[in-house]
This record gives sequence, C-alpha cells and structure tokens, in this order.
Amino acid sequence: MFIRSLGKKKTLTKMAIFEGVGEPASPFTRVLQTPSFNLTVIAVMGFASPIDIVCLKHDVSEKLAKHPRFASLLVMEDEKRYKMLWKSTEVNINDHIFVHDINPELEPKHADIFLEEFTKALSEKPLDSSKPLWEIHLLNMKTTNSNATIVFKIHHSLGDGVSLISIVLAVGCKSSDPEALPVLPSSTKRRSNQNKKGFFRAFFSFIWMVILMMYYTIIDSWAMLGTVLFFKDSDNPLKGGKGIEKSTKRYVHKIFNMDDVRLIKNSMDTTVNDVLFGVTEAALTRYLQRRYEKIMENEDKETVKKRLRQLRVRAAVAFNMRPSATIQDAYEVMQKRKELDVKTWGNMVSFVVIPLKLIVHEDPLRYVHGSKALLNRKKLSFQPLISYYILRIVIHLFGLTYGAAMIHKLHSKISFNMTSVMGPREDMNLFGSPVSYLAPTVSGVPSSTLIHFQSFGNKLILSLALDEKLIPDPQQLCDDFHHSLQLIKDAVVKTIVSDDNQSSY
Repeated sequence: MFIRSLGKKKTLTKMAIFEGVGEPASPFTRVLQTPSFNLTVIAVMGFASPIDIVCLKHDVSEKLAKHPRFASLLVMEDEKRYKMLWKSTEVNINDHIFVHDINPELEPKHADIFLEEFTKALSEKPLDSSKPLWEIHLLNMKTTNSNATIVFKIHHSLGDGVSLISIVLAVGCKSSDPEALPVLPSSTKRRSNQNKKGFFRAFFSFIWMVILMMYYTIIDSWAMLGTVLFFKDSDNPLKGGKGIEKSTKRYVHKIFNMDDVRLIKNSMDTTVNDVLFGVTEAALTRYLQRRYEKIMENEDKETVKKRLRQLRVRAAVAFNMRPSATIQDAYEVMQKRKELDVKTWGNMVSFVVIPLKLIVHEDPLRYVHGSKALLNRKKLSFQPLISYYILRIVIHLFGLTYGAAMIHKLHSKISFNMTSVMGPREDMNLFGSPVSYLAPTVSGVPSSTLIHFQSFGNKLILSLALDEKLIPDPQQLCDDFHHSLQLIKDAVVKTIVSDDNQSSY
C-alpha cells in the first residue's frame, strides 16, 4: 500500500465549520490546504524608488482587496470530507499590510542578507486563516538591485502562479502610459510546414504523429505511475528525504539579461523554455560535478563524470491545464465590471517529470539541442491530462487525503521542482514606483530544491528555494546558472560570427 495517512488536519487553524451559501473550493485548492502540500507563494518585488505607504494602502484597498479571492475566507463546509467554501468578507487593510522599520544606513550587501533572512522567517510562519490568505510586507531599504522591496505572501489556494501575478500587476500600469495596463506576452507557436507537403505525405505524417502521441502517452503515464509507487531518483545533493516540506529553506535570486535568452532562442530556433531547461541542465551538471569532486576526492575526474552520468535526476514541472486569467481580466474583476470566471481562475495544474542528463559537454550548445528534443517529445504526450483526471477520480472515490498523498509521493521521489512564468516585456509602475524586478517562489513544496524562472521586462530572474542542510552554498549555485548561460550565449555568438565570415567569402 503506497498511500500513507497524512495525519490530523492542522493546517486550517481557527477555521470554523460554515453552514451557508458560498462558492465551493476546487479539488486542487483543497489539496493545497493539506498539511503535506500546504503551499504559499513568496514573491519578492524590487522597486527603483522608496514606496509611499499611503499610496500602497490606497492601491491595495481600491484594487487588490476588491478581488473576490483576496476578499474571501476559505471556510470548512464538511470537515469529514474536507470540503471548503469561499465566503466573502470585509477586508481590513491594516491586517494585511506590514511596514517594517529598517536601519536607513544599512549597506546594500547587508540588506541582501537581511532580505534572505526575512523571507526565510516569513515562510516558516503560517498565514492566519481567520482572514483572507495574503500579506504584504514593505521593506524600504536599498539592496543591490533595488531601492525598496515588497514581499508578497499569498497562499497558493488563491490561484495558480500566472493568475496571482496577473492580479498583482493589474494594480499597476505601464511606465510609458499611466492609463494602460501591463500586458503579458502571449505564447506563440512556430508555424508548421504541413501545408507545403503533398496530400499523401501529409496524411501519413498525421498517422505517424497519432502513433507517436499514443506511444509517448502510454510510456509517460506508466513512468508517472511508477514514480508515485516506487520509482525514485538516486540519492544526490539536490534530493531531500522524508518531511522535506517542513525543512528550513533559504530563498535567493539572481538577475540575468533576458536579451541573452532571446538571442539563444532565435539563433537556435528554439523556445524560451528549451533554453531555460538547457541552462538548468548545464548549471546542475557543473554544480554537482564540483560537489562530487569533493565527495570523491580520491578519484580522478573521469570517475566523477561517470558517476554523474549514472545518477537518476529528474525534475517535476508544473503544467497549466487551461488558459490563465489575463491582467485585463483581473482588472475588470476588481473594478466589478465582470464576474470571476472560475474556468480561468484557480488551480488546475498537472505535472510532467523530465529527466536530466548530467553529462559534461565540450560544446555547451548540446545542452539546448538536447532540451529542445526532449521537450518536443514531451509535447506529444497526453500524460499531464491523464494524470490530472486520475487525481480527480482518486479524490472523488477515496477522498482528498489519498489525492494529496499521491502528489506528495510524486514530489518526494524526484530531485527538484522547476517552473517558469513570463512577465510583461515593458517597464511598469506599481504603488507609485517603477518596478525593478519580480522574484517569486513557493514554500511548503515537498522537495529540497525549487527552481523558478521569471521574465520581467528585459530581465530574467532566477529564484531558488533550497534546503540549507543539503545546499549550503546557494550563491554558488546561482553563479553556476549565470556561468552556464554565458557559455551558451558565447557559443551562439561565436557560431553567428563564423557563419557571417563564411558568407562574406
């Protein structure tokens, strides 16, 4: 029997049984309230100038606090079946906005350390369920990358990552036009050359594609089931053990140039996610090689590389099962111009397990080529959809505890979690100040390592949530990501220059 009891339901402290009318919480929202999968978004936002507290409270009161999810309590309808309802309530802004006194003479490098300690302590304190599940913490201090910082703490049951970012950004405006809302880039698909093929060739290509989709769906679905049941990753410095969701995490971030990613993407005819996964594979290979060289100090480098190749290291990647609410949608809901559409708001996600090949390549472009081939293959599989509906069936037949245990088992068997979210491409203002960057992450994940990429304007922000005992050098890991991105970019530039020189002859 692979499902274990999750124990007593202690997450929703002070939650009263509610009898009355309210909007039922979705199954995944209820899963996110269980003790073993109690997720909270911790989002650090840097600003170019200090924040006016009056402006902050006004914008939050008139916009953010008027969104139904940010003005509702999650209350228990049926404690036995763990059924919950969203019930609207009055929001007292002073219960949600906290202004912290910071030494104005604090040096930026010391402020960076203070911010790490602050987010670490904030993640360990549970949200008060007697009020809407969100908080805003203002730190008017100068760090390396900003002149003021706001830390958002929002329970993940309020929405998926894209939805929550959309509603926060809907409070602001474009820097170039105070009357215009920021806009998230739409995902564009590369055009197929199918229409250039003859009829018979196109027909047989279609049949072959259907066969591949069926084959990959079966393979991936069995692999997912095997992971939940017994198939786990090799022991390695990235992988935690039992109870890892309760371990102390350190939250760090590093800012890169998004133009570098776009250069690689356009030059290699890939997607942004292809590039990011390739960079991740290169960075983790570099980091783990260094760690194993210390562990196997009496062995030569070739033996260490062989050990790396033998490791089974996989990532669990969140997969959104539906289009998320846009910034315009969130704004209109806050302005009471439209009702909250539950079809585009909330949590409807599944997971894809992606293996890494920890190989030290002489040519760094091979990391991107490999990730492109792997992710293209994953796109042919319906495993995320099947896994999602299997989870729904398990919850319906056996209860929420069993569904939550399945998700917990999955994440505890793999080495790390990885997510990426696209932000607005244009500069924007929020709470009366230009936004410098956004670095979101999640606490409570049953994994020792969480890697998140967030684009924002011409910046790419890497956010890491790491177990301090397993990864004592988080800044070194950040540097490995930066070095790997730089190596891939330099290789692309070298290829472009070489091609230009050949074309000039």
